[in-house]
Amino acid sequence: MIPPALIRQKWSLLASAALFPITLMGVSLQEQTAIAQQQSSANKSAALANGVYLYGNSPQPNQLARHYVVFERHNGAVVGAFYSPQSEFTCFAGGMQGTRLEVEALVPEQPKPKAVSAQLASLYPLQRVSANDQRMLAVCKQETLALATRP
Repeated sequence: MIPPALIRQKWSLLASAALFPITLMGVSLQEQTAIAQQQSSANKSAALANGVYLYGNSPQPNQLARHYVVFERHNGAVVGAFYSPQSEFTCFAGGMQGTRLEVEALVPEQPKPKAVSAQLASLYPLQRVSANDQRMLAVCKQETLALATRP
């Protein structure tokens, strides 16, 4: 028999793992904020153009135990996903305020989307969007379109 304390600990870890990518995007990453802001302040001073973007809390893409956001910006609207490699992803849709994503995330098992703010200045801009990033983006576009057209 598994002691109740271990079961509570495992459930706590599972709950944290499911919500961590979402909550991470709203948290300032203190050790990387200054570096990321210096590296990308020139690129981010103007609004992002229409296109697909990838940001992460690592300067390298696809690193285990790291968190990323991939999104497409089109005429001020954004659709994308928060994710960790080899894990689930959470779709979102919304807009941008300067270098901050102001979106609603479609959290599994939640009846309503969750408002999320993600400061891109605290993340590293990554140049190469992978096929997996494109796949997640396509899924999220379909999910947010389906949600918007629901009666």
